[in-house]
Amino acid sequence: MNHSVDIDLPVRTVYDQWTQFEDFPLFMKHVKDVRQTDETTLEWTAKISGIKRSWTAEITEQTPDQRIAWHSVDGTKHGGVVTFHALSDDTTRVMVQLDVDPEGFLEKVADWGGYVSDRSKKDLEQFKDFIESRGRATGAWRGDVERDSMHDLHSREESLRDLSDAELAARAEACGVERPLDRPRDWIVSAVAHQEHEEHTVS
Repeated sequence: MNHSVDIDLPVRTVYDQWTQFEDFPLFMKHVKDVRQTDETTLEWTAKISGIKRSWTAEITEQTPDQRIAWHSVDGTKHGGVVTFHALSDDTTRVMVQLDVDPEGFLEKVADWGGYVSDRSKKDLEQFKDFIESRGRATGAWRGDVERDSMHDLHSREESLRDLSDAELAARAEACGVERPLDRPRDWIVSAVAHQEHEEHTVS
């Protein structure tokens, strides 16, 4: 799912606020707690469709005033990229791309009904209201996190191994792998991981 919002503040101010992950519960209704244990590790607790979920996320890429990318390393499967675009000296467009894998029947129903997408859109709008009302960031972290290309590839392989045969075949077909059911499972995992990794690297 993809969402964007234009914020009437400079890109540095907007980016600096986004790096204050522990403040996310102030404007994200379903997020109950975020703890940053080091520069790249975040421990999340959220309530999704009335069900409490926890996971640990790793920041895989971070470039000041431009881009932050992350993915979960345990718990609820979740990943995404947020980019920051200076439309003018005082206007910033924030674009968020999320990939969430709902767990359980109730969460899947909520996802099918558009709840997750709607909630993400509202979170972004509430972030806009929060930072615009303050006019400045609550803090800032200006460090860089360089993308580990091989780590991204290996993470994709691990997540693909957890899929059922039918789910893996569907992902393979989406990547253009012909007749995936005729291939060994390990070969399919490797092929899909490399294809998705290359697409992610280009994007």
